[in-house]
Amino acid sequence: MNNKSEKIGGISVVLSAVLFGCMPLVTKIAYRHGSNAETAAFFRFLFGSLLLFVIVRFVCRESVLLEKRQLLSILKYSIPYALVPILLYRSYDLIDSGLATTLHFTYPVTVVLILALFCHRRMDVKQLICTALCVTGIVLLYRPNGQINTLGLALAAVSGVIFAVYIVMLGNSPAKTASPFVLSFWLSVFSSVEIGLLALCGGRLTLHLDATGWGAQFLLALMTGVCALVLFQKGVVLCGEVKASLLSTFEPLTGLAVGLTFFHEAFTVKQAVGVVFILAAVLLLVLDPRALFRRKNPHDPT
Repeated sequence: MNNKSEKIGGISVVLSAVLFGCMPLVTKIAYRHGSNAETAAFFRFLFGSLLLFVIVRFVCRESVLLEKRQLLSILKYSIPYALVPILLYRSYDLIDSGLATTLHFTYPVTVVLILALFCHRRMDVKQLICTALCVTGIVLLYRPNGQINTLGLALAAVSGVIFAVYIVMLGNSPAKTASPFVLSFWLSVFSSVEIGLLALCGGRLTLHLDATGWGAQFLLALMTGVCALVLFQKGVVLCGEVKASLLSTFEPLTGLAVGLTFFHEAFTVKQAVGVVFILAAVLLLVLDPRALFRRKNPHDPT
């Protein structure tokens, strides 16, 4: 894959991470107006699938039909994708959200381990250094100050592992050659059905939302169920699983910015160091020192 495609993929992942980083703000509005974790996740994918269908059929003028093997592949990785928000949102009820987010965003390490152990993929030194920088930055970014609950810790940690599995499955899926809008449509359809069944069985699906709550649910679907989802899947296909998982750490950076702007949260020196670590990892990941050297060398004909 050429360098231009990787850059486009990297930009797509960063944009998706920024949109996902705004998700807690919109989700909290929905919660205050009658929603809960399962309901928010269900309507995020249900409304998202409807919006994606309209985009595919009437804007892109494409068919939503895929080959059987492609549909089966999407169905397989929709299961871990659908489980992630439920596990993570549930962990927020048991432990401090900062600790939960910290545990969840260790998934770049899990991606590297899965690729190395099960896909026999060798990581280069730069990727390993970036992984270490990202994880260190995430740990510094969040300072847990809430209660410690074993189940909450387990749910948050497992959400990260499952999200890593989803990323690896997406990167190796035969469906990745399809249009990202069609891909996202089917992922949203399968995820909404899976989450809906879990919510109904657990008695957690509610329709008692006011107008503001429904508006927040629709905005959540548009931001994350359509735009962010399409951008992330396109990014994974273009720049690879490892780079995508590392660049997605822009999500907690956006969450930090949202907290500072809307909730007037404190910004500590420790968090500032964490931001520097993450940005350093991203810059190291996307910049090619050899290309920079070639541009500076006037005797190089390339």
